[in-house]
Amino acid sequence: MATRSILSRVGAVLLSTSALVTGGQALAAQHHGAHHHGAAMLEGVPRYDNIIIIEMENRQYGEIIGAQPASSPHMTALAQKYNSATNYYGITHPSEPNYIAMMAGDQEGVLDDDAWYCQADGTPQPADKAIVAGKPDMAPMNRPCNGIKKTKAYVAHHFTVPNFFAQLNTAGISWSMYNQSMPTNPQTGETMPEMPTYPAPDDQGADVRGLYASKHNPSVNFDDIREAPDFHAHNRTEQAFFDDLADGSLPRFAYFVPDQCHDDHGPSGPMKDHPQCKGHGYGPSPLLTTGDDYVRTLVDHIQASPLWTSKKNVAIVVTFDEDDSGGAGVQGCCGYHPVAPGQPHKGVVNQGGGRIPTLVITNHGVKGVQDDTPYNHYSLLRTLEDAFGIKQHIGHANDGVAVQPADGAFVQTPVVPMAKMFAIPAR
Repeated sequence: MATRSILSRVGAVLLSTSALVTGGQALAAQHHGAHHHGAAMLEGVPRYDNIIIIEMENRQYGEIIGAQPASSPHMTALAQKYNSATNYYGITHPSEPNYIAMMAGDQEGVLDDDAWYCQADGTPQPADKAIVAGKPDMAPMNRPCNGIKKTKAYVAHHFTVPNFFAQLNTAGISWSMYNQSMPTNPQTGETMPEMPTYPAPDDQGADVRGLYASKHNPSVNFDDIREAPDFHAHNRTEQAFFDDLADGSLPRFAYFVPDQCHDDHGPSGPMKDHPQCKGHGYGPSPLLTTGDDYVRTLVDHIQASPLWTSKKNVAIVVTFDEDDSGGAGVQGCCGYHPVAPGQPHKGVVNQGGGRIPTLVITNHGVKGVQDDTPYNHYSLLRTLEDAFGIKQHIGHANDGVAVQPADGAFVQTPVVPMAKMFAIPAR
């Protein structure tokens, strides 16, 4: 896929947004979620029919929400009109362990962005053992398994552990990952979510290398999910997302990950100099404008869909994986000590992933909530479980009791569901 086609296609989407009529502002006459499936709320979180996560990258709360001069006016407006978690934190640095943590309740010892096929000894899995969609993966495994620093512990980056995707499968709840600019097999057109193209050699083309990274797709890290024959059916394209919205076939859990020109992160290689992808540190930039416009595009399309205007309870969560690795200092919450005593900022488990923007937009729920409760990705996981009627909380999503660290250096708070922002007024 050429760089021009990727960005021109997105440009067309952005242009089409102005023609959309945003729907769903009027409340439905009857609250559907209070009685459907015959189940009561869990932990004060109403049942939701559909939840859509839009995952952005590497920005602190103040860089995005209410920034002066403005860097992201659309996300700021959404935060003011709908619901904003003003005290929400990532788990750690860098990116990949945050995605794993959100879907597993634990970062599983991963401290870097290495590929899913990396083994604990620092070598790639043999091709015949690296199973993708029920068969050995023949894609090149040319990204090294080095970690960010060789001085820290290294673990396998694929594992069979409880995870949210498996919980959804067990509960019979449909789900999909949607990855913008995900490479596809030129022979078959099949998506290739397992391809860790960033920062690999340019054999896939500079545009793909710079835009897509499997470190942002946690479905590849879980053996039971990646090895299942229906793996590719759960990993879909940007166009499929818009098509699924339009024809009413969006799965109940949709996890949308923009590419690195549209997620506020910024691409690698030649793409980083593209006019739409240039960043300027912490201040306003074409990169942040592109990301902000893209979030607006996604939200506008969701709100113009038949799903949003239906009686079904629908929520959009816009969040980030982490801040930019320490520009605002080391920050964490909810039982995760920011830095182990005497250890450096990077490379330490539970160091705190920084205070990040997180917005909750619902079609029938409360509006204008500015929630200063301490939350993190484990809180979001717990909320997702509750909203889908899943009573078991996996990993640290089950850490509901605060225990003060012995050294007293960190005020620990429990992992609690984000009930305030998902609330639905009685009607």
